[in-house]
Amino acid sequence: MKPLLLVAGAVLVLGVAELARLQLLAALWIPFAMLLFLVAFPLYAVTGRSTLFWGLFDLNLSPTRRMPVRHYFVTLSAFFVAGSALCLIQLVIKSGPERFQIPQPHLPGWVSEYLMFGLSTRGWRVAIPVVEMLLFSAYFASFAIVTSWTQDKTRSLARMIAGVIAALATGCAGVWLAVQFASEGVRNAATATVNTAFVRWLGPGFESHWAGHLSALLASFLAIALYAGLGIYGRSALGKMSTVAALIGPLMLVLVLGWVGSGMEFFLGRWHIPLLLVVAVLGWINSRFPWTDHTYDLLPRNQSIAQPPHTVLTAGGRNCAILVASAGGGIQAAAWTAKVLEELRTSDFGDDFHHALCLISSISGGSMGSACYVNWLSRGCPANGIKPFDAASDSSLDEVSWGLAWPDLLRVLLPWPIRIDRAVAMERAWTGNVGSKTVNSALSDWNTDAAHGDLPAVVMNSTMVEVGGPLLLGTTDVNGNKDRKSNCWWDGDRLHVDQGTKLDVPVVRAARLSATFPFVTPAARPMKADHEPHMMDGGFYDNYGMATLTEWLDQALTEQARTSVPGSEAVKRILILQVNGFPPANFDPPAPTANSGGWISQLIDPVEILVNVRTAGQVSHRDAELGLLKGKWKALGIGIESVNFELLHEDAPLSWHLMPKQKAAIDAAWTRDDKVKEARDTVEKFLKASPPPRAAAAELKLEIA
Repeated sequence: MKPLLLVAGAVLVLGVAELARLQLLAALWIPFAMLLFLVAFPLYAVTGRSTLFWGLFDLNLSPTRRMPVRHYFVTLSAFFVAGSALCLIQLVIKSGPERFQIPQPHLPGWVSEYLMFGLSTRGWRVAIPVVEMLLFSAYFASFAIVTSWTQDKTRSLARMIAGVIAALATGCAGVWLAVQFASEGVRNAATATVNTAFVRWLGPGFESHWAGHLSALLASFLAIALYAGLGIYGRSALGKMSTVAALIGPLMLVLVLGWVGSGMEFFLGRWHIPLLLVVAVLGWINSRFPWTDHTYDLLPRNQSIAQPPHTVLTAGGRNCAILVASAGGGIQAAAWTAKVLEELRTSDFGDDFHHALCLISSISGGSMGSACYVNWLSRGCPANGIKPFDAASDSSLDEVSWGLAWPDLLRVLLPWPIRIDRAVAMERAWTGNVGSKTVNSALSDWNTDAAHGDLPAVVMNSTMVEVGGPLLLGTTDVNGNKDRKSNCWWDGDRLHVDQGTKLDVPVVRAARLSATFPFVTPAARPMKADHEPHMMDGGFYDNYGMATLTEWLDQALTEQARTSVPGSEAVKRILILQVNGFPPANFDPPAPTANSGGWISQLIDPVEILVNVRTAGQVSHRDAELGLLKGKWKALGIGIESVNFELLHEDAPLSWHLMPKQKAAIDAAWTRDDKVKEARDTVEKFLKASPPPRAAAAELKLEIA
């Protein structure tokens, strides 16, 4: 909650400044915030090992260039942010009093001389600001160098430093061009061509300091050129091995918003119009344009029918079954899910595990991991293809960051129809990581294989924002009492219908909708459907996948008991694998402290309890539902066991990037963790007790009407 308190304090200070008519201070908060970002953001992300931001500073060296291009452009972007902030500070202090109609502040002589940067080409007036830009950008880049090298010391430290030095040299060349542009001769020529009526319309603060505004105009043009160039390249490189580094995205956001916000603050300050009010009005206007909302496209649906739970449970003549509940948690959950399933299939139990596995209920990152695994199975487990763990653990943070800083930012600033967003960019990254475009096929293409037992059925869980209930995107049917009016459970067959025509989503989109975590990827609604709720992360309803699994299994066993013939084969033994990519939550209350919290705590506590009770409540419901299900069917002669594959690695990223040491920790956990070994032994004992039949696939296929 500390960042929230800092924001609240900043807002309070700005409010006091505005009430006191200290408009000069109020107008400077944006460029000062830009400099604060360069100093504080890397410090917070790297030294605190922020689960959301630390991975941004792990810059893999470009595989297609001899020089580390990613370090070059990160440093150059930081240089532009620092230069823009310093330029804006000087311009506001020199021109602000005239613009805001307030007295000129009394500044020491050396400060006044320093503020002449941009208006003069002599001596230290230029040298000192350039040194400041170099220090800010080199400081920011040093965190990327240290993180990249310490994570993998086979990377060339010299090449990283060379990339940073090259960027600093490029930045200095840009400053030299700006100074030449601001020279007296060029300045006089430019001023002579400016329409005096236009300058008068701009009002005080522009005409008397036009040279400084010309320098700022050139700096903004250079910033726009850098922003446009990186954006165009990033668009062309979506899903490819080398694209725009993720760390550039936040820098570009700060750069663009800094220029736009400072420009609006300076221009509107003459009439004392608060910037936040203008932002609120523009936000309301932006929301009136229908194309500013985030949507996702639908595909024609495969004609095969998603079979009910009992059909899938007994497919292939199973006499024992394994079901998987894969929890959410970003890329670590995806990698751990893929690791567990891949190892159990290839290294440990082979066909026995494959024939017994009948359902994977997944959430968020777990959905991405299960999609990688089932897609790999559907392609025949190619030995020379990309393995599920490699695909699931490969980063997609570059594409997400690009989508946020380019198409989504433009969607906010210029309400124009833009079909791509950061979620679509993430889908492109996942497709490239898998190495196969089969994940772009309709999810319903797997229905028949799931019904025949050739593939495990999958259910990827999302949450509908407007309803609060789950949306199940899968290859098997979960009834969920659909006819009951109060029922909040929906599935893709029920939701993705356009005037009677059933539609579908690609496999990769189903995983993305299940993993739509706030701010990382946007909530989106289906296009051209009878109902258009917005989809968010499935973890809001159930982050462990157990709610769907227990409902599905109870339906399957109920139908089996109702239709089975005495003496016939039936599934009597069931093993539930709980795959959790995060350490177990600690629900011990904190130790007593002398600090009572005060009124700030009273304001924050309602939000904090909503966040914390979601985890505590879901764990309680998960365990209670599973216990009730075991007790119910044990009395009827069906044994349900459960085992937990839990990754105890504390350094868990919530973003979509795993650093080399984090990947190594997952490999180490599989081979060395005692609890994981115990879980593997449990699976082995289960399969040896009653191995599933190994009849030929043609003999095992069911006749599905």
